[in-house]
Amino acid sequence: MERFEQVGGEQLMNSTLRVRKYNRTTYSLNGTWNLLVDLDDSFEMGIHAAYSSLGNNQFNEYPMKVPRKKFCQYLAEEYIEYQYVWVDKTNLPYIEKGSTDNCPLPKKEYWIHDLVPIAAWVPPVIPTGYWRLTAELWSTGTDQEILVQYHYYFKVSRRLPA
Repeated sequence: MERFEQVGGEQLMNSTLRVRKYNRTTYSLNGTWNLLVDLDDSFEMGIHAAYSSLGNNQFNEYPMKVPRKKFCQYLAEEYIEYQYVWVDKTNLPYIEKGSTDNCPLPKKEYWIHDLVPIAAWVPPVIPTGYWRLTAELWSTGTDQEILVQYHYYFKVSRRLPA
């Protein structure tokens, strides 16, 4: 894990999420973000990945993504599948499968504390190297535009068999 950054969207949310050293060999994600509006179906969410084979920040889009969906649909379908990643590390809501009670996502301060990545999260077919995941929040309607982006940078490496 290298860094986490917000690009634009200060009128919707304000993030202080940072990557920090957890111990001698591990990094963790920590911080807060203030959600300034309720997130509902007037927004769309999508995630895509980019890969830098040389680790020099020259990223190429990778054909792996979570397609853009209305925000409530995103919570009900995608968020539910991956919420185990941050369970007990955040105050984000835990959503039961099939539930639609958590939409809209209410405006308030959310936090993440010592979220440490686990190698099991990365499928074995993902090549080693430098990666960027980009989460985008879009407006819906006639003026569809990206309102805010979050970039999450990390390295994937594999240990050689003993």
